[in-house]
Amino acid sequence: MRFFRRASKQGLTAYLRLPGRIAYARVDRRVPVPKLLAAGVVPVEGDKWGEALAQLHGRGPVSLVLNPADYRLRVLDAPNVPPEELRSAVRWQIQDMLDFHADDGTVDVLEVPHPEHVSHMRQIFAVAAKNSLLAEEAVLATNAGLNLSIIDIMETAQRNVATRLEKPGRALAIFSFIESGGLLTLTLDGELCMARTLGVMPESEGLDSVLERLTLEIQRSLDHFDRQFGGIPVDRLLLAPMDKADSLREGLAGNLALPVEGLNLADVLDVADFPDLGGLPPVCFHAIGAALRMEETKP
Repeated sequence: MRFFRRASKQGLTAYLRLPGRIAYARVDRRVPVPKLLAAGVVPVEGDKWGEALAQLHGRGPVSLVLNPADYRLRVLDAPNVPPEELRSAVRWQIQDMLDFHADDGTVDVLEVPHPEHVSHMRQIFAVAAKNSLLAEEAVLATNAGLNLSIIDIMETAQRNVATRLEKPGRALAIFSFIESGGLLTLTLDGELCMARTLGVMPESEGLDSVLERLTLEIQRSLDHFDRQFGGIPVDRLLLAPMDKADSLREGLAGNLALPVEGLNLADVLDVADFPDLGGLPPVCFHAIGAALRMEETKP
């Protein structure tokens, strides 16, 4: 199974397997404004993943969002080869970055935007995951009656949300918390420019410590973006739904030289069926992003 297979125009269900639970979302893309049909968390007893996944059963394709520990994402200079040879060239280029043999994995690529004024070489993101892991996930889904047709990753799920919030010619930064820490992405014109995992765990650190470290790491990322894409302004930093979002927003806004705002899902899709949007578990954010994948979305 390849990453990023195109989604159909029907509703798409996306899910993440997290410790002891499954976060999921279903989005209808057959309407002018994508509509959130369902979202929530399904608890998992022990290792009964199949029983929990079966509760997501419905018509239409299904997307699995891999956890960061299950794949490797790297930025590389694009090999100078014909398009049909790109994945093969990248497979060997990233071998030293993998803890498994490249032949035992699935590799895909995403192009990094390359504006005309940028002088450095064209770059790509390379993503790789073990075939054995993907096969295990496929068996789980199939046995649960799910039509698993897309394998996605956290970074592109976050990119899908950004696509609906960007302003033309301006980059957008989005920050979220995931199981392994913080995830910062910068996107431009619907494409992923930069993705960084920040080792900040709010559950084990005080707010002051989190703010200090996040400010430093986010500013470093913004500086790197400016060096790589100088001349393209970053419009704002959006914070995905999370606990203590207001305190974090206020702290970052006081330390960073760009607007910092909370991300409102009502600006992304139709949430009329969710009057208590604030009660939606934050862990559903990336499932919603993955479920927003559209037919015209590039890998």
